[in-house]
Amino acid sequence: MRALFIWLAFGAAVLLALLSFSGFSMAAGPDGGGSSITVSEKSSASRPVLNLSGSSFGGFTKITVLWNPATGTATRESYLYGDSLRRESTMGVDGDGTEMAVSAEFDGMARLGVVKLSSPNATPQGTPAFEASESYYGSFKIDEKVDDCGSSIASERSVSGTGYVAVNKKVGDLLRTHEAGTGSYESEERIDTYTSYIAKSVSLSAEPEPFGAAGISANLSLPWREGVASRKEGESYIGEEYSGLTRLDKTTIVRGLGEMETEANFSGTARYRMISSEELEMDESYRGDYAISRNVELLQPSVRDPHLSVEKDGTIVYEGDRTLARYVITLENDGGKTLEPVLVRDIFPPGGVFVRSSLKHTLTSDGANWSLTHLSPGDVREIELVLDVTEYGGEELVNRVVAFGGIDGSWVSAANFSAVEINWLSCSSPGAVFISKAGEVDEAVGNHVLYSLEVENLGDRPLVATVTDRLPDGMRLISSSPAFASYEDGVITWNLIDLAPGKVETVVYGAEALWSGRFVNIAEVAARYVDGSSIEPARARSVVEVDEFEGERPRPGWQPPAWGLGEAEEIWG
Repeated sequence: MRALFIWLAFGAAVLLALLSFSGFSMAAGPDGGGSSITVSEKSSASRPVLNLSGSSFGGFTKITVLWNPATGTATRESYLYGDSLRRESTMGVDGDGTEMAVSAEFDGMARLGVVKLSSPNATPQGTPAFEASESYYGSFKIDEKVDDCGSSIASERSVSGTGYVAVNKKVGDLLRTHEAGTGSYESEERIDTYTSYIAKSVSLSAEPEPFGAAGISANLSLPWREGVASRKEGESYIGEEYSGLTRLDKTTIVRGLGEMETEANFSGTARYRMISSEELEMDESYRGDYAISRNVELLQPSVRDPHLSVEKDGTIVYEGDRTLARYVITLENDGGKTLEPVLVRDIFPPGGVFVRSSLKHTLTSDGANWSLTHLSPGDVREIELVLDVTEYGGEELVNRVVAFGGIDGSWVSAANFSAVEINWLSCSSPGAVFISKAGEVDEAVGNHVLYSLEVENLGDRPLVATVTDRLPDGMRLISSSPAFASYEDGVITWNLIDLAPGKVETVVYGAEALWSGRFVNIAEVAARYVDGSSIEPARARSVVEVDEFEGERPRPGWQPPAWGLGEAEEIWG
């Protein structure tokens, strides 16, 4: 009986492929196989699609195929052997991407698929950037959304019903999720290829299901299989596979290629594997009834505390009579905790007009917003942005960006800006920004120094600024408020992206002295007005004396020897 079902399923798949790509539709005779067919449908499309409808093999047939050559993405939606179909569908295609939203309730067979090539000019023989195949036979309700933008694609899916299910989805060679079997089925799923993210919640119960098509019927009973895996070639593998399932209630979140979190309650067989280039390996198997909670993290943070960095690079490009500014926003989680979600806001320069972005965005009156599912420690992501700045009249093109990362109910933030010279006849405004600096030794801990920087906008327009402080030799940073933008080789940097006229921004940070003595350092603020006018930099200096303390390190290099001659008063009488 199973062989019969497989033969019928294979024949249906072949028929779907022929119908989808040949433009051919089969219609039944007057009797139509004697089935009672009810169809209620609403659909809209922004461009012509291959749309085939009719009655075949005693049931309703509906096939829709959509191809976007600009992004190399194809979507397919088909219904076969259907006794009833209620469907609402919205599809849209443009040069930036593809949008598809489907809500369907049916009795019969359905198949949904998405393929996104690695690039618009790639061949089908290569590994797709994203590939999804869903097959259903029975009674199901489906709500699905696919959002294809630039080089990334995001999908959301909610399915419930009873019958046969086979789902297989891949993100390149990096991620895979799948499930198949017969019985009761519920699934909530979200996939985002940009951040290599999968979140799925499934509830499965094995039951025999009747199968019938073309006048042939059979009962089919297939135990459930389910699995999720992430792979980073030559570095790591995290995977879990379930088979022979009579029931499964499970929630799994995959955050990138080094983190997988699962809560599972099942009856069947499970295998959990983890392999790392750090010579870590785990292989566990379970058979029976189990409730399991797992959290695997393969992370290499550069900073222990939560921290988010953002950089922005801009270039000017001339296309015909247009002046374009191309920006690359680089986000990095250089802390020790996963940030979830990550929100990014770009504030356009005056007169800047949005042209395109590499990631799905939301436009505001003065900029654009993006939302990322997460950034795991060590993750780096880039967003490309193009603006039309033909009407910009300033000397420097100033563009600001701010990012927020969620962590345990609170947020860490980072800000930066790009200043690109667009008018070479520029000059600097003197005395438009002021900086002062003070340092004080902590009375409780004698080798701790608390520094305070104050930056004031003395001008009449908002400005952006980069504040830099190089710690003297023998000192290291221990705290900062607000959080620093970067700290490398003893140089601390803070970015101020919205300093209003007359406003004073205060930066407080703590440093630890490794030895006693005098410590001198200079802070500098490099600023420019938001409208593009440049400003002369300002500097401030501070000097602190740290007394000798227990446990101090010897100062490196040659030091005058202790001759034992006593104090000056003793020597000279």
